[in-house]
Amino acid sequence: MKLFLLRHGQAEDYCENDAGRKLTARGIAETESIINRKLPELSDATSIWASPYVRAQQTAEIVKRCVPDLSIDTTDLLVPDANPQRLAKALETCGVDSLILVTHQPLVGTFLDWLAGLETGRYRMGTSALALIQAEFIAGDCGELEWVVQP
Repeated sequence: MKLFLLRHGQAEDYCENDAGRKLTARGIAETESIINRKLPELSDATSIWASPYVRAQQTAEIVKRCVPDLSIDTTDLLVPDANPQRLAKALETCGVDSLILVTHQPLVGTFLDWLAGLETGRYRMGTSALALIQAEFIAGDCGELEWVVQP
C-alpha cells in the first residue's frame, strides 16, 4: 500500500472551536505548491481520507482540485489525538492500494514514525508537509519512508 500522509495547511491561530479553524492564504498556497510538486506520484492514489476538522477538509478539497478523480471520505480516525492503532486497523482492511490521508499533528508524525519504525518524534511534520510511506502490511516498523517534502 502507498500511503500519502498530508498535514493540513497553515490555519488561523484562533477560533472558539479548534475544529472550526480555517486555512490561511499562506496555508492554501503552500498546500497547492506541495501538491503540484508531487502530482505525478499522487495520481496513483484512489481516494482521500480526511479529518472532519475544517482545515483538513479545506486541504482535502485542494488535493481534489488537483487530482479530480479522487473522492473524499471523512473520518474521525484522523483527528489530532486519534488512536494510531485504530487507524492502522482501518487501513489494513480498507482494500485500497494507494490512499491520501489528510490529518493533523500529533497523529501524522506519530503514525509516520510508528509505521516506518523510526525514533518517536523524528518527524513532526510542519503544515502542508507531505510524506510517502510504502508498506506491505500496516503495522509498526513495516513501512518504508520514501520521502517527506515540506513547504
